Amino acid sequence: MNNSIARFSVNRQPDEVSDRDTQTDGPAPGYVTLLVEATIEAGVPVGRHTHPGIESAYVLEGGFELPIQGQPTRTLKAGDAFQIPAETPHAGGKPGDAKTRVLITYVVEKGKPLASPA
Repeated sequence: MNNSIARFSVNRQPDEVSDRDTQTDGPAPGYVTLLVEATIEAGVPVGRHTHPGIESAYVLEGGFELPIQGQPTRTLKAGDAFQIPAETPHAGGKPGDAKTRVLITYVVEKGKPLASPA
């Protein structure tokens, strides 16, 4: 797998992690926590999707536009953080003009795809 957000295909399971990802069981039975450093190349759009749990993230480098259903669209830059509730459609905004790196923590239901199209 490469290190782009796009690597999270709709069929990826939480136990399919790369050597740049960290996974632990919990915080409760039936859940898994993943810590992922993701890269979005300049100009690459991220398709609208959901996760079966909470996504918390911090922008390390670059930036992008992030629409989250039920919230105003945000323009994120390095140093910004965001959180997306479980099963909430998000992404699909204007891509960044430069490479973006994001540190993401997912707390998701074990055995479910990490992302599904929305």
